[in-house]
Amino acid sequence: MTPGGGRAYLAQQYTEVARDAEQRLEELLALAAEPSPAVDFDALQRTYESRPLPPEAVAEPPRWVDYAPEPGPSAPGAPAKPLLSGAYQQELASARLRHQRALREYRDHEKELRGLAEQARLVHEQEEQQRARSVREYNERLRGYRAAYEEGEPAAVESVLERALAAAGRLPGLEVPARVSFRPLTRTAVVDLVLPSPAVVPPALEFQVVADGGVEPVPRPRSEAEARYLQLVARLVLRALDALLAADTESQLDGIVVNGRAVTAEAGETCVVSVDARRGDLYARTLLPNGHGEAVARLRDLPCLLTEDPYAPVAVTPYAVACAAAPAPEELSPGEFAALIAELFEHLGLDEWELRLHGRDGLLALGQGDGRQLAEAPYVVCAARRPLVVGAEVVRNVAEVVEEESAEHGIWATTGSFHPDAVIAAASLPQLRLIDGGELRALVRAHLGAELGG
Repeated sequence: MTPGGGRAYLAQQYTEVARDAEQRLEELLALAAEPSPAVDFDALQRTYESRPLPPEAVAEPPRWVDYAPEPGPSAPGAPAKPLLSGAYQQELASARLRHQRALREYRDHEKELRGLAEQARLVHEQEEQQRARSVREYNERLRGYRAAYEEGEPAAVESVLERALAAAGRLPGLEVPARVSFRPLTRTAVVDLVLPSPAVVPPALEFQVVADGGVEPVPRPRSEAEARYLQLVARLVLRALDALLAADTESQLDGIVVNGRAVTAEAGETCVVSVDARRGDLYARTLLPNGHGEAVARLRDLPCLLTEDPYAPVAVTPYAVACAAAPAPEELSPGEFAALIAELFEHLGLDEWELRLHGRDGLLALGQGDGRQLAEAPYVVCAARRPLVVGAEVVRNVAEVVEEESAEHGIWATTGSFHPDAVIAAASLPQLRLIDGGELRALVRAHLGAELGG
């Protein structure tokens, strides 16, 4: 082979390796588009089926039927009846001798054989009892876990959801580890996914011999590589969300926050995607569309932050992160905070909740008091967690919104505090009620039976 021919062969081999990697990526995308295995409580139930006795547990005299030869078809020109065949008669005589010999051996050792068989039968029976007991105890533990899950105990909910994510993230040649933290306050699961790095996408699909005699890759367009990686990210995140919904048979989850992290050579482990979805968002459309491009669009339809350039060392700020104790207001995702405020004011008697503005710092909503704890009238509700100290000008702005919306009452709730000037300003606005962080936490404790940290 000439030197040039050797380099051409090498370029061809490199090209085949790159295209094989691209094919594996396509297969991963296709597998991630399928629903993951069911891991709900019903699917985890075990059943006991008894096994037959082993041969050594049976001590019966040898049966002739086990020794008798098969007559078989008659050979051409042979007698029509096999019994008249000399070869068959010889085989029959030999079988009878073997049967008689086995009978004599059995009778000589019958007592010993029956003792061994009884021993084997007892061992088999004990093993079957142990198997049945193990299945029964497992199902009893499972019922206990299910009861704990139905009660919303964090450890039980986290165990079920992590099991579902482990099944969803187990793909040929790829594992997507996951960790779950469940917050009873907002009935929200905060999930950390460890996604594959952008290196999973081949940077080139073809290699060629260059002028100086070397072999170099033909780089694929960067935009194409980015699109392929984001397709994989979308598929894996949507598959995780689908698996969580499928496992949540008792409807413990009102929301899911997913933070997908990947390791890049430039920045180490960084967050490349964060999703802050409530149950309604997740059921709005299928989470497993057919096309890979559709998967990216479906992910973007959710409240989602997705990196614009997965190859650049710029991280996405997660909507929320897991915390061990009761979450502080700033640790809640925007969706969690909005849902918490909506649930609280529903308990206070505010119906027909209509969310007008919603962001990281808070929300603005309209509602109708039902006359229980709040007057039977239209309300404007402003709830915020930033700034930590609310000034007088902001309070006046809310009063203006109350007037613009033709509402009769307004509520300004903050997880922080009000500046003294804000309190003085509110005193001249009888239609406006201020709720500071201390009162807000007391209301959450009294009406929702949970603690808001901070």
